[in-house]
Amino acid sequence: MKRGLVVLDHDEVSVDEWSGRIAALQADLHAQGVDLALIYNDVSRGDDIGYLTNLVIYWNEGVLAVPAEGEATLLTKLSKRVFPWMQRTSNLTDIRSGRAFGALVSAYVADKPAGTIGFVDAELWPAGVVREIEAAVPEWRTKLLGPLVRDRRALPSEAELTLLRTGAGILRDALAAATAGGLGARDRIAAIEDIARRGGFADLLFRMADDDGHVTFEATGQYRNGWLLIARTFGDEQWLPALADAQRAALGAIRPGVEWSAVEASAASALDPLPPGSVSTLRWISQADFATGGELQPAPETGPAEGEVIAVVLEVVDPRGIRSVLTDTVLVARDGVEPLTI
Repeated sequence: MKRGLVVLDHDEVSVDEWSGRIAALQADLHAQGVDLALIYNDVSRGDDIGYLTNLVIYWNEGVLAVPAEGEATLLTKLSKRVFPWMQRTSNLTDIRSGRAFGALVSAYVADKPAGTIGFVDAELWPAGVVREIEAAVPEWRTKLLGPLVRDRRALPSEAELTLLRTGAGILRDALAAATAGGLGARDRIAAIEDIARRGGFADLLFRMADDDGHVTFEATGQYRNGWLLIARTFGDEQWLPALADAQRAALGAIRPGVEWSAVEASAASALDPLPPGSVSTLRWISQADFATGGELQPAPETGPAEGEVIAVVLEVVDPRGIRSVLTDTVLVARDGVEPLTI
């Protein structure tokens, strides 16, 4: 649940970097002949708007209007009473509220010559909202755009990497506390929540499964505008160390653009100790899609790009149907990977 700390600190991410993100999107709009970009986010996925403005979509939903020239404007259904907080924690100066996005967009473009509106990451928009906006501005052409912002989020800047490294250290400490011996389920959840929240995480999802002593911990955390994934399984099974061996082999094989089948092959022999009938999967998720666990990530044909932060997820379901997971977040460099959560 998003109820943690929201920080806008220009010593962490400079004013120039924030404005550069908007400028980069505007350059894409010019290249595609788009006069106005609309970006939709809701509480389940607010990272595009967060990346461009630092605003956290805690409740409801929002549309960020980015003209090909000029400042961005947030269109929201939230009441004006939250505007002061939203302006203090973001780079936005123009926030407008109303009951429907169609009417908000219509009012926003009322003093502008008709042109082309582009729906960014159009495949992820609610179809009803797209139809509502199109009906409200019939004089404007519309264009369905790809993941222009999500693609940029996939390659963190040096400032973002610094924050991710800080967050990774906090998350490692939180998981270590949660996996200490002698704790009950509630105490484990309390331990990871306390350390991560006090450390500055804005969002945290912690899952735990206990099958007669076979315990799996999984944590997804948002630190500033970056995300981290980590998971561990503990138990008495003699084959469990094979997961760590397979992970080391996989990480050793990852290079920018590598065929993922080659990474899978490098880890395969390390999984030989698994019980007969076990099913294992090895996949990667882009940091740009951590918030949804990779559910919205297009099926990657190759491995990640240089400079991309990813989670490498190794999952095993044994013949009893019990699941084991080993997940870590890493930075993909030219000659290998930099572990972040290991």
